[in-house]
Amino acid sequence: MFVKIYVTPERVKGFIVPTAEKALHRKVHIGDIRISIFRGISLNDFSVKEADQTRDFVKCQEFVLKFKLLPLLSRQVVIDELRLVSPVVKIERGPDGKFNFEDIGKKEGPEEVKEEKPDEAGGLPISLTANKIAVVDAKFSVADSMKKLPDVKITTDIDISIKSADGSSIYSEGTVNLNVDELTLKKPSETHIRDIPAFLNYAVNYNLESKDIRVDKADLKIRGILASIKGDIKNLTASPEINIEVAIPKVKTAEVRDLAALFADLKGLALSGDIAADIKLNGEIKKTEALKANGIVTVDRVGITYNEIHAMLDGNVKFDETLMNIDLTATLDKNTAEIKGSIRDYMKDQKINLNLYSKHLALDALIPAGKPADKSPSGGKQTAAEKSGKEAGPLDLKLSADGQIKIDSAMFRNMTMSDFSMQYKFRDNRLDIPKLTARAGKGTIRATCLADLSRPGYAYIISGNIDSLHADEVVNTFFPKAKDTVFGLITFNLKMNGSGTLPESIKKNLAAEADFSIKEGRLTGANITKGLAQFLNIKELETIDLKQAKGTVRVINGIAALDSIFSSDDLSLDPKGNIGLDETLDLAFDLKLSPRLTDRAMSSAIGKYIKSDEGWGMVPLKVSGTFAQPSYMVDMQKAGKRIIKKEADKYIDKLLDTQSEKTKKELEPVRDLLKGILK
Repeated sequence: MFVKIYVTPERVKGFIVPTAEKALHRKVHIGDIRISIFRGISLNDFSVKEADQTRDFVKCQEFVLKFKLLPLLSRQVVIDELRLVSPVVKIERGPDGKFNFEDIGKKEGPEEVKEEKPDEAGGLPISLTANKIAVVDAKFSVADSMKKLPDVKITTDIDISIKSADGSSIYSEGTVNLNVDELTLKKPSETHIRDIPAFLNYAVNYNLESKDIRVDKADLKIRGILASIKGDIKNLTASPEINIEVAIPKVKTAEVRDLAALFADLKGLALSGDIAADIKLNGEIKKTEALKANGIVTVDRVGITYNEIHAMLDGNVKFDETLMNIDLTATLDKNTAEIKGSIRDYMKDQKINLNLYSKHLALDALIPAGKPADKSPSGGKQTAAEKSGKEAGPLDLKLSADGQIKIDSAMFRNMTMSDFSMQYKFRDNRLDIPKLTARAGKGTIRATCLADLSRPGYAYIISGNIDSLHADEVVNTFFPKAKDTVFGLITFNLKMNGSGTLPESIKKNLAAEADFSIKEGRLTGANITKGLAQFLNIKELETIDLKQAKGTVRVINGIAALDSIFSSDDLSLDPKGNIGLDETLDLAFDLKLSPRLTDRAMSSAIGKYIKSDEGWGMVPLKVSGTFAQPSYMVDMQKAGKRIIKKEADKYIDKLLDTQSEKTKKELEPVRDLLKGILK
């Protein structure tokens, strides 16, 4: 009875408010207080003001504390219920970079310097039991006017219990039901994310003396995605060390995609199948690279659809403290490949060994052809470098890699390859392909490549040779506009180097040398032969059977210099000159025609320019335009010289024909000399 008379609401409020204001240096408001010896304390309308003393920093609609009185006599606190109804906490950071809680508890003037004392063993002086702690409809918000932190609005309900039997440790279990009502990301552009539900069911023990936490259970579910955690966290207040297990039971990847889509633009991406993980982690949290991990991540028929790409992954990734083993089967449309390998020191400087094997690849599905080009100047999608107008920046990857790619057979358009094998190495941001081999029909392909990705715009050196490949397969595959125009067995050797990731710099810096030869060749239906046939008015030249074709090509400053010889039973030509990388032509050659074709050409408009040599006609020609639209014309400078010589020869012969036989014989050396001078 004495307690009820002495401990009145007015006395309690008169003690709590000034004490709290003095400690917090903030204005504190308490509404009604109800006190009962057997039912506890109830406060209505509690708030702590902002520094401006007007707005609320923290407020609570109702605070209820129900406890048992008799256990207090034996130094035991038994709380039946601690309940907060509609608490609101607002965290704000102003333009000056200061948070609205930084001044709480600080005194004006110089701060009091406290003597540091060594840590003493922790613990509670009494036994504590809280059967039920409930927070109902709590609202928490963060607002940053500096726009460095995301703005957050959260609503949560908490239902937990706390027990401390001997005062040396605290055991707590319960549930936390949380919902992120709104999350505003400021960078790279303002994005509003709404309604992310999360649920936590936990049971933990905290040792007040050692500062260790034992997690018996922590089941966290975010939008249907469950992660179960258990284990220990030691030295929580000093240098935390963890020894925990994380289990993610089979989860639909579609649900993972929906969650990630809240934070990133995943338009066009669809996922299917399941993913699961069992992971163990131990080590110091501050030293991430020294964390030891082992476990397994399993993907079960995970389908990935992105725009027109359809892929599937199946298999697992196992890892221990230093080594990660990869065993996956990847399917892309009709293509399936086994990906096996390992990553050593994956937490720091990764050393990757990754091998790929496929029994058969249909490359048409991987490299689509014949699709409409976009409106970019290059006729295709622009790269990031093209959009920015800057060369790609150098790579600075702290990893190394090596491995092998093997494909039993591959088909690309009309070209079939077999026994494809490629070795690769990646060190110091340089990619080295020391060996690439493949067979195509009866021919072989060999190549090597070295690419330096550590410098702006990159740099590369490529060399290789193709031996006895069917020219029609090569042309039909890589130059579809010239399909079915070139036949025969082609052999060529190539060396090239260059740098740059922008079209103009690639052309400018490209340097290459190549030599080629074609056996049993045939040119037919090509615009270049059609144009020649029309120019000479000899339709048979639309198809040319080649006995010999060989030459060299040198590329520099975007121009390919050609020096070649083509010959058949009816003609021969030796094109020399320049071919632009845009297919423009600037060539000159002497066309030599058989007697049969010479007779027919002599009756054409260019007949007067044809020089006959033992029945074979010869005419100097120039070719301009492009491969698609070549333009032929007579090389008038060469032809003019030949016409002058031809007329001079006629004049000399006519002059000598008027002389006697004896004089003719005497002047024969003079005749040969004059013709030689005019040659």
